[in-house]
Amino acid sequence: MTTTVSRPGIGLLALERGPGDLSIWRLQQPVTSSAYRLPIAVNILLNGVEDLDHVDLPTIAHVIDDIDHYLVTGLRFVRATMLTDPAWFGLTEDELDPYREVPAEELPLDNPQLNFYADSEWMLHFQEGRFAVCDPYGLAVVFAQHRPVRLEDLSDAEEIE
Repeated sequence: MTTTVSRPGIGLLALERGPGDLSIWRLQQPVTSSAYRLPIAVNILLNGVEDLDHVDLPTIAHVIDDIDHYLVTGLRFVRATMLTDPAWFGLTEDELDPYREVPAEELPLDNPQLNFYADSEWMLHFQEGRFAVCDPYGLAVVFAQHRPVRLEDLSDAEEIE
């Protein structure tokens, strides 16, 4: 039996059990973006006794409602970081050159998803990309509420089935 709940501004969420004591609430109707033609998955990942009451639902609703803004903001943050620290992406200065004039929206990062947690940080996770740092699980732009604060290298992450 699947547990589902509806939250205003968000929609219908279905509960799945993850590894250990992880609970994953998945938005049943992925969000759409004009920047990415594919649906964008939305997940709320909770540990142990955390439940949806521990999550900033208004922020989630706002992000979902303005998804293109957050995608562009995240991509611009990736581009700015890439230009100041190309080695983090596994790029040499010569390999960086073709990207210097590429608009952020055209960076080779694909298959975005949104992952929210019980604290104020959430991730815009690009599951695929053509940078060395993206192997094997992509990279994430971590937001503190509405602004990006850092990138995460997910190469040591564990895959959630």
